[in-house]
Amino acid sequence: MSKKIKKCCYTQRVSIIKTKKTIIITGTHLTPALELIRQLKTDNKINWQINYIGRKNNSSVDNNPSIESKIIPKIGINFYSINCGKLDRRWFPNTIKGIPQTSKSLFESFHLIKKIKPDIIVSFGGYVSVPIIISGFFKKIPSITHEQTLTNSLTTKINSLFVNKVALSFDNKNQKNKLPKNKIVITGNLLRQELFRPLKSKIKDNIDIFITAGNQGSHFINLLIKNLLPKLKNYSIIHQTGKTDFANFKKLEKKYSNYQVFDYLKANDMAHLLNRSNIIISRSGANTSQEIVALNKKSILIPLKISQQNEQLLNALWVKERLPTQTEIIKEENLNEISILTIINKLMSTKIENKIKQDINNPKLLNLIHEIV
Repeated sequence: MSKKIKKCCYTQRVSIIKTKKTIIITGTHLTPALELIRQLKTDNKINWQINYIGRKNNSSVDNNPSIESKIIPKIGINFYSINCGKLDRRWFPNTIKGIPQTSKSLFESFHLIKKIKPDIIVSFGGYVSVPIIISGFFKKIPSITHEQTLTNSLTTKINSLFVNKVALSFDNKNQKNKLPKNKIVITGNLLRQELFRPLKSKIKDNIDIFITAGNQGSHFINLLIKNLLPKLKNYSIIHQTGKTDFANFKKLEKKYSNYQVFDYLKANDMAHLLNRSNIIISRSGANTSQEIVALNKKSILIPLKISQQNEQLLNALWVKERLPTQTEIIKEENLNEISILTIINKLMSTKIENKIKQDINNPKLLNLIHEIV
């Protein structure tokens, strides 16, 4: 082989070698974080060393292991935890209690950033991300904070002072007016791709009603459903209760053959249920609301009454605007067995327009990361 041909082959081999970069992902909104991790793992431009910094426990007053501490290590990502206090605007004593932890978390964050040496930090909200973002700022590490909802959380407001860019899911004028204008980029949210190509699940098909309030569950909704079960015998029901109520509700499976309960659902099982259920009864968190619209589902949305800035009600109204005939919103104070049963029966007979489910693979946040690093 001539030297010229050898040189050409060598040049081709070099051109496909990806640049190596290190990233820290932090925050408590796990669904979009997991989708970004999937994109980073399949990135054809950069070979990413991915690290996640999250909570060890749910909060300073809840010692149960955080969901990220259980999920992230299982997918082969380096996980680090810090104990961080919370600015609790609903119960000030919790804020006072968390001050020592907050101070300590800054030192822990500096230590981790020095150890990991990231090229960029990406936050998905939650109080645990604040010391990481601040430490990264003083270490001159570029960073992005991503907001999933229609309102700015306190975390996003604080982080916006220290990050390079604020990535928003919505082009919302009221939201943008309260943030540094030169930092705002509209990227949209990151919906889990399992929704659009779910793998086989052991959970049965053709579910009439799927009840969920996220990983933690909702004791309020759980009790309502428990009282309603005798009147729902004609419907097949899957209920995600969360860990706290699971044991008590598991006993009900023996009493009601049409009822099945789970405490936690893996991503593919959740995707299966969201796709296969006729009606979804849920809180109206940002990710769930956007998934319902993407999948064109019937839903009964029960906004969390104490959500900050009435965030969940705004999310529910956003769904209602896009799917008006197949979305019902019930405020907690108006919720009772009769009202929800009436709506379930109504939605069961409601026909919806068939829409092609779009494969929403959103690369805008990943592209923004490429621009910064």
